[in-house]
Amino acid sequence: MPELRSKIFVLDTSAIITLVQDITTFRSKSSPAFAGVLGDNEIVIPRVVLDELDGLRKTKDERSAIASAASRQLEYYTNQGSLIAGVETEKGGLLRMASRPTKEKMEALDLKPGVADHEILCTAIEVEDSLKNRVVDFSEEAEQEVPEVYLITQDRILRILARSVYGVRAEELQSVCAPEYEYERGLKTMLVDEDAVDTAIAQGGIIGDSALHLNQLVHIVNKENPFYHYAYGICRDTQDRRIELIDRAKVDFLKVAGEVSGRNVRQKLLLWSLMGCGEPDPFAPGGVRLIIVSGPAGSGKSFLTLAAAWERLERGHFERIVVTRPMVDVGKDLGFLPGTLEEKLKPWGGPIEDNLRAIVQVPSPDEGRGGAKRAVQRGGKQFDAKTWLEMEDRLELIPLTYIRGRTFRRTFVVLEEAQNIERGPLKVLLTRLGEGSVVVICGDESQIDNQFLSRRNNGLIHAINSFRSWPQAIHIHLEDIVRSDLAEAASNLL
Repeated sequence: MPELRSKIFVLDTSAIITLVQDITTFRSKSSPAFAGVLGDNEIVIPRVVLDELDGLRKTKDERSAIASAASRQLEYYTNQGSLIAGVETEKGGLLRMASRPTKEKMEALDLKPGVADHEILCTAIEVEDSLKNRVVDFSEEAEQEVPEVYLITQDRILRILARSVYGVRAEELQSVCAPEYEYERGLKTMLVDEDAVDTAIAQGGIIGDSALHLNQLVHIVNKENPFYHYAYGICRDTQDRRIELIDRAKVDFLKVAGEVSGRNVRQKLLLWSLMGCGEPDPFAPGGVRLIIVSGPAGSGKSFLTLAAAWERLERGHFERIVVTRPMVDVGKDLGFLPGTLEEKLKPWGGPIEDNLRAIVQVPSPDEGRGGAKRAVQRGGKQFDAKTWLEMEDRLELIPLTYIRGRTFRRTFVVLEEAQNIERGPLKVLLTRLGEGSVVVICGDESQIDNQFLSRRNNGLIHAINSFRSWPQAIHIHLEDIVRSDLAEAASNLL
């Protein structure tokens, strides 16, 4: 009879996927596989999880590589012994595989046979029931505490079902989740009186009225006259809460790629950050190397980022632009895409092409909102920015799957849809950055399409929280949707 551990973790597929990508990226000799992360506890893998991993292994996105890594790590444990009997893990725990629940047992619990989540939940219930017999088999003289059983899943619906209907403890995998209350919106507004604004402008700074994060952007506003009497600042010293003022003219009147400018305070400060925070030289010591941009769809994250990248490329700050994103489908998968790698990437490069077309063909300020487009002409023909950049080898679209092993020097790197990647792939990307490179991480935590991620364990939130105290990183959150009135209405009403 195996020794009883203090806790028993029943892992569903999403928890294993999250653990595997984490241990694959942060691998150490003491924990060569995912079970070692969970210490000296007992770990139970439901039989149906193998079926789900096999299905994911045959997909055509990042999950395929992670599922393959999971199968390799499970095979590592089978070399130590039988998973049915149980294998000791690196930290003294026990890893075992549970048999598939019977159809009769599932129907008796009002669970549907053949539904993976229901089989996993039934396995957790069976583990709890089996504990009663296992505890009785131990000597009464031994003071053996009854272990607590936890269903570990990233699936919110499964947690609700387990807790509410069946009384099973169900928890999110905390080891790879960002702290729940550490998410900062990237811009602080200070409402002060008229004299305080004048004093700040005269002295070139002001003391913050509350705790601030390093490089936190601040909008200092006269509460009596907010639209005309204000200043911008950035916190360079968190201990004394000193806010260093930014030249207001360099923010309000900043334009890139011809006529592209910010439409609101947050967009203006984002452009200023993308252009180097007053120090555009990518080799400058202490210069900004990481910009994190969060916000809803249509708030201008990708458009402003690409416009700034184009401007800095034209100025010679960088040699090329690299755009990468996770290959996560929205809605139903259309299946295999024929053609070469470039042809397969074409649907994913559509947003880049749209933004570049808008950047080099923007309305003139004199023409107004409904004015004709001012098409850029080169060589007597309308200029196709995306084609020109690709021909000159100055723009590269890379699937995040193929990023490992690359090194980017003097490159403006853009990571799109960061909310759809795990912490591991985020680290893989950031460790690719060489000298003279800058990376911009864009994402919207309200549009997570990866079923194994949540608001607390996605790449965007990890980037925000992990780099909040790094002196070369800055974060700003865009709030207003500027794409169109319809886009704003859709975001608010749907």
